Amino acid sequence: MTMNLIWAGTYPATAVALISVSASLLTLIRLGTGSLVMLPFLWRNVRIWSRRTILRTAFLGVIGFSLPLVLQTQGLKASTPAMAAISIALEPLMTAVMASVLLKEHLSRARRWALAIAAFGAWAVAGFPRPGVKGYITGDILLVLAILCFAVYNVYSSSLSRHLSPGQATAGTFLGGFLGTIPIWLITGAKWPTTWHTTSIMATVYLALLGTALAYFLWMHTASRIPVALMALFLYLQPVLGVVLSMLLTPTHLSGSFVIGSLAILGALYIGRDKTQMSSASA
Repeated sequence: MTMNLIWAGTYPATAVALISVSASLLTLIRLGTGSLVMLPFLWRNVRIWSRRTILRTAFLGVIGFSLPLVLQTQGLKASTPAMAAISIALEPLMTAVMASVLLKEHLSRARRWALAIAAFGAWAVAGFPRPGVKGYITGDILLVLAILCFAVYNVYSSSLSRHLSPGQATAGTFLGGFLGTIPIWLITGAKWPTTWHTTSIMATVYLALLGTALAYFLWMHTASRIPVALMALFLYLQPVLGVVLSMLLTPTHLSGSFVIGSLAILGALYIGRDKTQMSSASA
């Protein structure tokens, strides 16, 4: 729940941060801060860092952070709120499907129904938007590519977190992602803001410390304990929490579609639950 609450706030925070910084620089700041915060975990049990483990961690850092964060940030800037909302719903669905195919995780009929119902619920929470608005195709494509990268990271981070500790896995992927983002930032012009707005600074700090360092550590910690397909189902809480946050920060009113979507997502979580896995995760 904490992880999803933090990530729900990253979408409005990203929009605010982009007022002052570019997408690649924002990603660099987020991953650089995360690397520094998690750096002490790298020195624990140094012998575990074989060449294969280092390459695997670096790959996940690039595919899970460098590429998708830049693509998502730029996509949010070039697309519409409708596609951004739908992208939230596509990520857990794609993650669950890839976990079933690549990791051979069993996806029961109940959980398949739960994922479908939750996807409908996320669409309803967003107000039943229809993507593909003329003039925003570039942003839409960038968001879809970011979703693919995030899904790959979600799937393979679970196996990495079982080989390394959650702290080591998070620190290693952050560092790999930070190093992978440097050439992206240089290629895109190495832009540095001439002025920093106070709100942008606050949003960037939130994204770096909470939306990156803390949230991804919680993901790694959870991924080492329960199946990815079950974790993907809980990602559907993000659009619900996002609307609730908007209500707390702005004079937003509840719509009928939000109520329908929220009930659908909560029902899907109940249908797709596994009491044994849930109890082991909370132990």
